[in-house]
Amino acid sequence: MITTNLNIVIKKVSNAEIKLDSAAFAATEELKKAAIELIKNEIKGTRAKGQKATPGQPPMNRTGNLRASVKGEAARVGFATYGAIVGPTVGTYARAVEMGGKFAPPSWQGTEAKAKGFPYVKPAYIKLKAMVPAIIKRHF
Repeated sequence: MITTNLNIVIKKVSNAEIKLDSAAFAATEELKKAAIELIKNEIKGTRAKGQKATPGQPPMNRTGNLRASVKGEAARVGFATYGAIVGPTVGTYARAVEMGGKFAPPSWQGTEAKAKGFPYVKPAYIKLKAMVPAIIKRHF
C-alpha cells in the first residue's frame, strides 16, 4: 500500500498563497496611502492671493484644490502582484506646477517658474522610495 501526504502539501501551499497575496495587497495599500500623504505634505504652508511661491521649491497652498485632488488607486495585476497609481487629478494644472517648462501656462512665460516649476511629486517620490523596504518587510 502506498500512502502520500500530497493533500497536506496542497493545503499548506494554498494557505501560503493566500498569505502571500494578502501581504502583497496590504503592502501596496500602505504604500499608496503613504504616497498620497507625502505628496499632500509637500504642498506647504499657505500662500495669500498675489504672494509668489519660490520656483524650484514645492508649491504653497492657496485654494487647496491641488492638495485635495491627490488620490490613489491600487489594483491587482497578477498573483501577489499589485500596483498603485497615485497623483493629483487636476491634470494639466498639476503637471504645469510640478514641471513648468513646456507645460507652464502662458502667464509664466519668461519667468523662473516656467524654467523650474514647483516640484512636489518628485520630492515625495524620493521620500517614499526610502520607506519602501520597511513597509514591505512589515507585511512579509
